[in-house]
Amino acid sequence: MRNLLILLLLCSSLMSFAQLNDVEQVVFDEINKVRTNPKAYIPVIDEFIEFWNSDDKEIAAAEELKAELQTMKPVAPLVFSPDLYKSCKKHGNYVKTAEKFIHSDCNCGENIQYGNESAVFAVCDLLIDNGVPNRQHRKNILNPEFSEFAVYYVAKINDEMEFFFVQQFR
Repeated sequence: MRNLLILLLLCSSLMSFAQLNDVEQVVFDEINKVRTNPKAYIPVIDEFIEFWNSDDKEIAAAEELKAELQTMKPVAPLVFSPDLYKSCKKHGNYVKTAEKFIHSDCNCGENIQYGNESAVFAVCDLLIDNGVPNRQHRKNILNPEFSEFAVYYVAKINDEMEFFFVQQFR
């Protein structure tokens, strides 16, 4: 009986992951990579900075992030949440219909990002958090108190918002 229960839980878990498309899965994996091995993520940040030919402000924010990753203790990986996925999807579809950038009223951590065709670079952009004084996107991703996560991807909202991600954490 116990083995059957374990098998059912495992199948349920795998079916939950099936909801993620390939792009969403990359985002999920990247966030868990930086959480579980922060130092190893520093070269990915360097690649982002070099690829985008970043300005001095973005380079300074990236250097701040790299210093944080260098000293950060690894934290537990996030677990996919079907409930958060539904919430992300609902909000992403609302933004697509409204064609305007707006955060949801969820009672969780939320990141919204657009403009990076590369899912890996979308995560880097949120981690660097250039132009966001409180670094809330970074805090959400690295917060050890968060254990659940979901992400929803919309390829195009309108001509100004492409490669749109809604991420939620709790």
